[in-house]
Amino acid sequence: MFQARRAVVIATGTRPFVPPQLELDNLPYWTNHQAIETDQLPRSLVVMGGGPVGVELAQVFARFGSAVTVVETGERLLPSEEPEAGDLLAEVLRSEGVTVHTGSRIASVRHDGYQFTVEVDGVPPVAAERLLVATGRVSDLPALGVESVGLDADARALPVDERLRVVGAERLWALGDVTGKGAFTHVSMYQADIVVADILGQQLEPADYRALPRVTFTDPEVGSVGMSERVAIEQGITVRTGMSQIPSASRGWIHKAGNQGFIKLVEDADRRFLVGATSAGPTGGEILGLLTLAVHARVPMDTLRHMMYAYPTFHRAVQDALYDMTARHDGTT
Repeated sequence: MFQARRAVVIATGTRPFVPPQLELDNLPYWTNHQAIETDQLPRSLVVMGGGPVGVELAQVFARFGSAVTVVETGERLLPSEEPEAGDLLAEVLRSEGVTVHTGSRIASVRHDGYQFTVEVDGVPPVAAERLLVATGRVSDLPALGVESVGLDADARALPVDERLRVVGAERLWALGDVTGKGAFTHVSMYQADIVVADILGQQLEPADYRALPRVTFTDPEVGSVGMSERVAIEQGITVRTGMSQIPSASRGWIHKAGNQGFIKLVEDADRRFLVGATSAGPTGGEILGLLTLAVHARVPMDTLRHMMYAYPTFHRAVQDALYDMTARHDGTT
């Protein structure tokens, strides 16, 4: 039994989620840990899951020469992001020789001691030397013994307030993946500052996740912040959107090969500021900085429209997306 006089901070992260049948069958699958630690390139690889981890590692191994197949149960890759992002990555991966199956359920997985055979509904069986399971991450609350302080061990994450205090427990804080606020290093670092300030009794700004940035480090990168168009609509927001294509922007045209990408803006039309944005392209994660600031600070749309955007830069495509939004919804050019 561990006891603390002042505070306990839980920052245990999460573990890869593995479909129970794979564990029951004791198959020699990979998670992202084994994939990034391997010193031998597999001749072939099946990636189970088309989220950020799945598509990042699929592209890495394909570019090193492995024959790669990605199987995603959702209708698109990156199912939590804008549909245009998933469609873009599917096109890019296929152009690089990756086989992509979306809207596909894996019926069974076998291993004969040499290779995996993956049965996928609607397509011929896929054989591969390695299987990478990239189906998400889960908190392991039972292993933490949270029920001993009256918390639900079956919950998906530890409930925390805006100061990262665990709701329903005394002198207990949590940060990082285990809070369910975003499985990103930058979320943990952001939360850690709040936890330290709260424990020391210092003045702090409560946690605010409305402008949470995230980047999928594929080529092209997919950066996004805040809400997608679908999520904004589901929350009852009156939405206006605008898009621009990176190849049509000045820097995209100069960049030529590998210039695939787009900017998508999601505006709260009633309050006239951005609630979300996606920046996909050669430097999608870097352009995201401008958009994250706009969402976080609730910069008025008129301010964004009338500021200067350096020429020729990738971020100038943000201005083109603003023009598109005006033309699309106001009927002007």
